[in-house]
Amino acid sequence: MYRIVGCILLVAAGTGMGFSGSMKLSEKIYTLEMLLRMGIFLKGEIRCGNMSLPDAFYGVAGRMDGKYREFLISAADRMKSGTGETLSQICRECAETSLKKSCLTSGEKDAFFSLGEHLGYLDLEMQMKQLSLYEKNLEEEISRLKEEASVKKRLYRSLGILGGLLLAVLLI
Repeated sequence: MYRIVGCILLVAAGTGMGFSGSMKLSEKIYTLEMLLRMGIFLKGEIRCGNMSLPDAFYGVAGRMDGKYREFLISAADRMKSGTGETLSQICRECAETSLKKSCLTSGEKDAFFSLGEHLGYLDLEMQMKQLSLYEKNLEEEISRLKEEASVKKRLYRSLGILGGLLLAVLLI
């Protein structure tokens, strides 16, 4: 009796792990899409609104929600306070606190953090080019992940189920 219940629990746990991996991939794509949206909004606020960076961050925060809004508001507040920190430091620290539970890899986080290094000290044209480059890189990464997503999701789910079944068979 206990073996049957144990086997059922092992299969359920394996299936849950597979579906969890699948959901993490979907969450990663969503996070990258939100960062892309944030970059597009920032570009529009700076170019069309001719705003300073703190004002642009506040403007974009009005269009975002959740942890992205929190990041933008905290970064804008720190920029307005005039403590002498660089924009790179501000963006890195605010992103680490607001976006700490994101599913991004360290390379993707570094790419986002490096955006702060290239904004704020150059003229308008250079800022637009930096934001365009960031958008282009994000779009390529998102399209690559979307192409691989269906295959990887199916693989994660299948491996989870088969792993649970294998453990259940070994238990019997």
